[in-house]
Amino acid sequence: MGGVYVLNQIVDRESDRKNEKLFLLSDGIIPLTHAYAEMITLFIISLGLSLLFGKVVFLYFLISLLMGITYSFPVGGMKAKPFLDILWNSFGYGVLAFVIGWISVSFPSPHMWIRGIPYFLAVSAVFVNTTIPDIKGDREERKITTGVLLGKKKTLILGVILDILAVIVSYLLGDHICLIAAGLSLPIFIYAYLNSGSKPILLSIRATSGILGIAVFIITPIIIPLFLLILLIQKNYYRKRFNINYPSLYSGADREF
Repeated sequence: MGGVYVLNQIVDRESDRKNEKLFLLSDGIIPLTHAYAEMITLFIISLGLSLLFGKVVFLYFLISLLMGITYSFPVGGMKAKPFLDILWNSFGYGVLAFVIGWISVSFPSPHMWIRGIPYFLAVSAVFVNTTIPDIKGDREERKITTGVLLGKKKTLILGVILDILAVIVSYLLGDHICLIAAGLSLPIFIYAYLNSGSKPILLSIRATSGILGIAVFIITPIIIPLFLLILLIQKNYYRKRFNINYPSLYSGADREF
């Protein structure tokens, strides 16, 4: 994920500058050569570590890596193809991540793909809303994302529908984790649609992911100290170096989209 995020920021430098976001590369604060070096390092380490867990896990990691790379291709990448951008993100971060978790505690099974559907829908709901803050810059760069194609209001409606489907499928499959996360997130998606301002939209992107994170903390509390440490380091770094409060639910809400 780290390597793919770096690649995405490398490719999106111009649109990020126009959207006034992710300024480390777009404003030249981090040299491009450093970004490439970090990306390659992260790819090599993650694939190398995945080999320790067997060929099946390595294969899924490799598929995930290839999907991340093809998503961010500057020419012909899935990021600039409406609805395929949803498919790539939701399958990679929803289904593949779920499947790797499944095979870490059990044997591969056709059933694991079915059980991954609620997470596909939940990730889809969040992802479509992430395309909204980028509409202005993507349109200027002639990138036709789902958000650019549908526009803000229709994209927000799609987010609500996808989250409702995540609730329904979670219930039918008896997945209480995704059911609770998607159910608690639904009022936020509806609120974003009804208000469609910058803050409600950012809330639908960031708070809903956090709700699923809380469920993970309850199940696996050992990761809580690591999460808090990373959050503390991030906030301290951005406050001292740039005098901004990041990460936060509403950073970037000062611009309208």
